[in-house]
Amino acid sequence: MTALLTTLHLDRETIAVVPARAVSWHRVQLPAGTLSSGLMKDRNAPRLRAVLEGLLEDQLLDEPAQLHFALQPGARTDAPVWVAVCDRTWLRSALDALQQAGQAPHRVVPEWAPEVAMEQAPPDTPHRTQLWLTGTQDAARLVWTDATGVHSLPASASHGVAAPSHALVTAALPVHLALHAELLAEPAVAQLAEQLFQREARVVTPTERLLEAARTDWDLAQFDMARRNPWLARLTQTVGQLWSAPQWRAARWASVAIAIVQVLGLNVFAWHAQSQLAQQRTAISSTLSNTFPDIPVVVDAPLQMERAVAALRQSNGSSSPRDLETLLGIYGAFRPSAPVNHAPTAIDFVAGELRLTGPALSPEQAAALDAAVRPQGFTSRAEGDTLVLQARSTP
Repeated sequence: MTALLTTLHLDRETIAVVPARAVSWHRVQLPAGTLSSGLMKDRNAPRLRAVLEGLLEDQLLDEPAQLHFALQPGARTDAPVWVAVCDRTWLRSALDALQQAGQAPHRVVPEWAPEVAMEQAPPDTPHRTQLWLTGTQDAARLVWTDATGVHSLPASASHGVAAPSHALVTAALPVHLALHAELLAEPAVAQLAEQLFQREARVVTPTERLLEAARTDWDLAQFDMARRNPWLARLTQTVGQLWSAPQWRAARWASVAIAIVQVLGLNVFAWHAQSQLAQQRTAISSTLSNTFPDIPVVVDAPLQMERAVAALRQSNGSSSPRDLETLLGIYGAFRPSAPVNHAPTAIDFVAGELRLTGPALSPEQAAALDAAVRPQGFTSRAEGDTLVLQARSTP
């Protein structure tokens, strides 16, 4: 197959257009329950393709396994749907070539497609039929689409045969097309169109015509050729459109300004917090150095001060909160909060922790004792039949 894909760029999308001669159109009625949506759509693809192969087997010249199928947009099982069919190997090769060239298409659309919207509209909905003359003087063709498919007729001289006259063309076309259809022609055949139909034709360039095809909802990249993660592709497309659309320019500048202000505000806040923390550390270090001048180097001011105060108390014979006498005094002072008959049977003191073994406290009694000693700078907890009492760590 010599037909090639044409690529267009529309709204930051790369769209590939399949030429009309590479696609055939078939209308089928899908069985109920064939189509799925949401997360089950991809899982249902093999089953749907098998159904299409069975429905189209008698209408196709080639083996169904060699062909690619694509359903019309918004296909339903309660109405006939159009199926586009093309050579599977050719389409895969063409898409791979675009991928290697760095132009992976977001969608693949047909050059011409049946008018799905017209067949789904109410019968009394007005529709403006268009009749196209495309190609060149030596290879011109009349093309029109409707709810019955894509139609094409030769309209130029070939192999020594003269070009069809106005009467012949009018006779070959449906009456409403010949008399009332809007006539459109490409620049190369605009004069021929006016000669055949004896009325003025609106000139449309091939690029404009292909852009019109690209704006449809068709996407032939279905089944095994569908793009992965279509939701991400749609999100990327939407973001790209918002970023490039002129009407969103003010919103984009406002978003950028807000982001810059937020970043600057966070940096200022972080600098202020770091400055305050540095001032507090300097104040603590100064307090340690002024109180204990014999400490030459300040590494961990709170810990060094705690050790220095403990050493000073020990040298003066004063008790500290971590001494056995202090812990026993706290226990004796707040013993009324514990059971009256709570007489310890064993006392263990290690590294500032007093452990009294005796009758086990209930959870309520242990909580009451801890609440009583906490304001004094101590904590208590029950570990089975052992009461643990110790000074709280310096924050």
